[in-house]
Amino acid sequence: MEKFIRDNVHGEVYIEDSVFTDLIDTDEFQRLRRIIQLGGGQFVFPSANHTRFSHCIGVYHVICKFLENSEIDKHISEKDKKVLKISGLLHDIGHGPFSHTFELVTTRHHEDYTVDLIKGNTQINKVLLKHNIDPEEVISVIEGRHDNQIVNSLVSSQLDADRLDYLQRDSIGAGVNYSKPDIDWIIRNAKVVEGKIVFASKTMNAIENFLLGRYHMFRQVYEHKISTAFDNTFKMWFKRFKDLYNEGYNFKNIESVDLFKEVFENKPMPLVKYIYLDDYSMFNLFKILKTEDDEILKDLSDRLLNRKFLKVSYDMEEKEFEKMKSEFKGNTSYYFDEVTIKDIFIYKDVNGKKDETIYILKNNKLNNLKDLSEILNIDWKNNIKKVYIFPKYNVE
Repeated sequence: MEKFIRDNVHGEVYIEDSVFTDLIDTDEFQRLRRIIQLGGGQFVFPSANHTRFSHCIGVYHVICKFLENSEIDKHISEKDKKVLKISGLLHDIGHGPFSHTFELVTTRHHEDYTVDLIKGNTQINKVLLKHNIDPEEVISVIEGRHDNQIVNSLVSSQLDADRLDYLQRDSIGAGVNYSKPDIDWIIRNAKVVEGKIVFASKTMNAIENFLLGRYHMFRQVYEHKISTAFDNTFKMWFKRFKDLYNEGYNFKNIESVDLFKEVFENKPMPLVKYIYLDDYSMFNLFKILKTEDDEILKDLSDRLLNRKFLKVSYDMEEKEFEKMKSEFKGNTSYYFDEVTIKDIFIYKDVNGKKDETIYILKNNKLNNLKDLSEILNIDWKNNIKKVYIFPKYNVE
């Protein structure tokens, strides 16, 4: 078969095997159309409403581009190439509503649900078996456990198909120019040496630009204060929802409560409930719970529904925060918080036990990028931020 998908980032995406179209046509994959890639970022940048659906197809495309490089292609078997492409297509299948935001309130990460969707009683699992693809092998690639380390690196590393797609896609969606990685140049000059994907020394500027672009995207887009405000308002909303359940509150809308019953009881959400959820169903839930009699739940639901999020400050004095809290007329536990935003690393060659090194081939010798790059050896300031969360106005 032959099919083309037209994409605003990569142009034409070529699909050459029915296993990919069959996977895209599953209910579980179509659900990704209803999950916004940037979560709270959509409330900052009006055009940042692209989805996990388009991103997953983009990752598939970037992997295909890597395989057009004969220096990489020859190190991967035909069987593993298909598994690799499927892994790129399915790597984010387990994301919940608002992407990473939903992980603030659940007992499991989206990677766990990705595994469940691939090996569980799902349409995706049935498609894989129909095409004689071992679901466990797909999972091994997504988790970085595949026997071929080249395959693992293309899906999960510091310079993988995932990042090469989302940085450019998010930049275009947000309407900013912080990140436009030179994908073709980087991929064309990649090869395999000593069982590792390495890059020619002439790609150093392009790779530094990629890393700096990612850094600036985190500072200006992913950690924008409005996005942070949405995340923390959502967290407070869920906290109130859960507390009311545990206090035996008599909800008008019992169906909404049943949907989250397991999470309220600190148990994993059943897969059938999890895949029911998307951004659309959550906004509908905010509308429903806005009709409850509890004033706090009503207020927080309205804030999420109509972009009246709690405020965020990176530079407030603690004394000012405590004074505001002491003068507040409502229940402070649902309106005030202090959170820490983690460090942003431009480059990190070790992540736990995992080798994340970007290797540069210079004078026939493998080098760690940071040993050659002047930019990466700048003494970057500590980026840990203490963030204060508070309401813009009192709740009477």
